Amino acid sequence: MALRRIGAVGVVLLAVLIVVALVLSNIDGSESDSEGFTRDFVQQAIDRYDSEGREATVTYYNSPDSVSGQWYVFIIDESEAMIAHPTRKDRIGTTREDRVDVNGYYYGDEFASATEDGKWVTYSFTNPTTGQDGMKHTWIVRHDGLLFGSGWYEN
Repeated sequence: MALRRIGAVGVVLLAVLIVVALVLSNIDGSESDSEGFTRDFVQQAIDRYDSEGREATVTYYNSPDSVSGQWYVFIIDESEAMIAHPTRKDRIGTTREDRVDVNGYYYGDEFASATEDGKWVTYSFTNPTTGQDGMKHTWIVRHDGLLFGSGWYEN
């Protein structure tokens, strides 16, 4: 009887440990952690670029298949022109001077100053899931001369 209790307690303890491990493993990558998910999303784009090359990566991030809810990756080339944007094709070809939000905030220089370490830039932009303008927090990283960015929107 005592062995059965220990066995039952052990099973419950093991189940609790598994749940805790699953929760902790998703802290930096789940959509409920917007900053962590965004950083991971950008890193996945950089990893794709490194493994598949520029052309395949740009093609993928110009397709709707690359979008995950409010998250999508945009890519800016060495001449500061947008070369990938899956939700706003009208943004393709835009440059630093065109990066002004609906409130008149010019964020082009903020994007251009991103390094390999990455940086956060906040501005107003159209949320693809709502169609409404909202505050967007973008993580942007310079890699191999390109800028890779993605962001999340305030509710």
